[in-house]
Amino acid sequence: MTDRPILRLPSGRAAPRLPGHRPHIRNPGAVGRQAQAARFRDQFERLEEALEGDDATVVLRQDPAGIAPERALVFVTAVPIQNFIRAAEAIGLEVFSEFDLDDYDLDDDLLDRDPDLANPTLYATMPSEDVLNRIRRLWKAYHRNEAAEHGDGPWWNLFDMLAELRPWGPEDRLNERSRQELSNRLPMDDDQDVRLELEIWPTKNPDARRRWRRDTEARVNALGGRIVSQSSIAEAGFVYEALLIAMSAASVRTMLENPFAPSGLALLDGLQFILPKTVAQSLPAQSDPDEQEDGLPLAPFDVGLPMRAVLMDGTPMAAHPYLDGGLVIEDVHGLVPNSVVSDRLHATAMASLILRGDLRADGSPIEDSRLLSIPVLVDVNQDTRSPEDRLFVDVVHVALTRAFLGEDPLAPDAFVVNFSIGIRGAHFSGLISSLARLMDWWADAHGVLFIVSAGNVVDDLTLSEINSIEFEECDPDERATHVEAAKRLTRHQRTLLAPSEALNVITVGAASLDFAPADGPAPASEVSIERGDGIMPAISSAIGLGPFRSVKPDFLHIGGEHNVRMTPSAGDLNLRLVWRSRRTGLFVASAGQGARAFARSRGTSCANALTTRAHLRSAAALTQENGPYAGQELPRRDLALLTRALSVNSARWPQSAHNLYGRERARNPRRHLQAKQEVARYFGHGVLNEDLMRESPGTGATIVGRGTLRKDQAVIFDLPLPPSLSGQRLGRSMHITLAWFSPVEPARAVYRLAALEAVASNYDAEDRENDPKDSGWNLDLKSGHLDEKMIKRGTVWSKRMVQNRAHVPVFEDGEVLPIRVQCRDASNGGLDPNEDIRFAIAVTLDVDAQLLFDIHSEIEDQLRIRLQGAG
Repeated sequence: MTDRPILRLPSGRAAPRLPGHRPHIRNPGAVGRQAQAARFRDQFERLEEALEGDDATVVLRQDPAGIAPERALVFVTAVPIQNFIRAAEAIGLEVFSEFDLDDYDLDDDLLDRDPDLANPTLYATMPSEDVLNRIRRLWKAYHRNEAAEHGDGPWWNLFDMLAELRPWGPEDRLNERSRQELSNRLPMDDDQDVRLELEIWPTKNPDARRRWRRDTEARVNALGGRIVSQSSIAEAGFVYEALLIAMSAASVRTMLENPFAPSGLALLDGLQFILPKTVAQSLPAQSDPDEQEDGLPLAPFDVGLPMRAVLMDGTPMAAHPYLDGGLVIEDVHGLVPNSVVSDRLHATAMASLILRGDLRADGSPIEDSRLLSIPVLVDVNQDTRSPEDRLFVDVVHVALTRAFLGEDPLAPDAFVVNFSIGIRGAHFSGLISSLARLMDWWADAHGVLFIVSAGNVVDDLTLSEINSIEFEECDPDERATHVEAAKRLTRHQRTLLAPSEALNVITVGAASLDFAPADGPAPASEVSIERGDGIMPAISSAIGLGPFRSVKPDFLHIGGEHNVRMTPSAGDLNLRLVWRSRRTGLFVASAGQGARAFARSRGTSCANALTTRAHLRSAAALTQENGPYAGQELPRRDLALLTRALSVNSARWPQSAHNLYGRERARNPRRHLQAKQEVARYFGHGVLNEDLMRESPGTGATIVGRGTLRKDQAVIFDLPLPPSLSGQRLGRSMHITLAWFSPVEPARAVYRLAALEAVASNYDAEDRENDPKDSGWNLDLKSGHLDEKMIKRGTVWSKRMVQNRAHVPVFEDGEVLPIRVQCRDASNGGLDPNEDIRFAIAVTLDVDAQLLFDIHSEIEDQLRIRLQGAG
């Protein structure tokens, strides 16, 4: 219990949504209908001839690279076409995917345009013969300069801006990143099996999916491969149809060398993607186990507590003295017997950090919770990875279903899932992985909060044109500058590991920091690369941004200090991570030979587990004796959203982040947005302050609330202004964070359907002139470090505001600061107007110094009166 509890906002009052101000963006001009007709004459003439014949399907399919019924068709346009999905569905054309092509090179002859204005977009579809006839008729009308009939306008816009019309081909099914990863995995022995995942088009039509699956199975068999496993998940909002297959290395090598072979997999119409087998893994990243002879004096767990968190990992040591009583293992997939006890390092460390934190710095049992472990990985040979014979998306989905659904769920009280697992080689490059999409759907459909590690990048970092002696002679800031430059040059290789790109999850990066000082000086072969200006991201921590340039990771948390070892390389210098050091790291329980074995560990997994612990402790504080929801049993979704909002709201940019922003601005003074994005890649919203998730700051107050909105609705929360702040010339700040789980639609380029934001305004929709929008939040504040556009792109909206100038706010007793939370359709037509969007809000109002008055007490007193008045 704390003396400065988090406070609760009264329920909001309904209000109109304020209209937005869309920036005017000039579309690049089209070249004209005659020019477009000339560009696509061959495709449409051949289509015309075939469709007027007796057997169009046979004729069209004779050309494996041509347009044909039941063959995926790609439209590439210079700009997104508003309402195209709706117009396509009106003629019976299902659009499977719509996504932006950041690096697409448009033909300069096509458009007279400013390249910065174009936003190339790809639409993947699957037309039937009837639909191809409709498209042909629409094209002919467009070509004849006829006006578009009602509802056909988007087709005319598409034809105007059409850059490419082609079938979905091998370059789409087997993209460059997948080819590279497969090449890296190919064994020398041509007869050795290689496993691939084949994702079938996620149509909502089950008959089509079954047909395409049968076609795929037949092709695999014809190529000498075999089906290892399959998965079929069909939920409202998530469809996944996939096969796990085994093929000889020779066959895979042939496919990579000639993907356009007519009888190969890459030309199979029913396939969307050919992927390397998902290898989900967790790196132990810890020192050799040691044993505490006398044991640590740790309090026992209460075995009667509910399990409010689920650990998805390998198998932890449930009987370890530091975990016994706090951990329950449910072997849903029968993997525990396959995990060697002495190799159960990673899951044991994660369970230890969640249940007790750092064993030396903390060690206290988690409040109001135990931990359920559902193994989804196998521990063997000091490695922890996914089972060889299962599709990992299916493994995770089955585990979640068993944990949360059915008549007898394993974890009915859980609201958070710890997922400290990354997919090998699956660095985010714009395409959201199936596993991330599964998590986004689960979060929205069932109110589950996934806390996911950003991933560890284990590759050496190469510093160019410097040797080890020169690097050692550099002062700390010079070393850090070399490291910073190398990371900037290789950032495309160090991006988030799937599934941490998911939008509805908390993504956690690691700060290179320990709770305890290092044990002795660093060995001669190791060197520090930290600046002296504060907390830094670990060199191994994968970096953002997330989908649609959203803020990812959400924040950093303590992940253990990282050591690096220098290794010369042809005139350059490689920095190699030291994972097994006993000198630094977090103290965790370990699977050693001694009964009380422990080790020192580090990495994003550790930061992630500590974040899960912080969410559990925050949830307990919300309902404890003097908490904002004292004595209430909050629903799973509300606990998930409230703690999610509090965690992001409690993150702060350290001085090192502000210094990095200054250096980025100095590199290019005119590109302040790019400088903020560069900092956000590493720090997200900042470094987590766990204390602020459970209590108000010493010189301020944190207030939380809940609500539900639908499309184009708004609600106003009235935050009492502390009377003593009026007339005071002092520094002040306010943080406002909204958290929600957005419905998602993978077929749309704007994958996230619902967007929320908070607006400070007493605005009356019927009296715009006399009640203008207040952009200073009644306290003369301005936006802080993250750009307005950046905070609008994810499913957490978090704004930091600071004092704008030396202004004295003046207001009367009883005045409130109205915070308008409003919801809009972010996808241009995808959000159902009847969809309820549950959200949580967290607000922190703070002053710069300890004062004679306490704004926490003043706000608390006024809130108590309002809550009592509300009933």
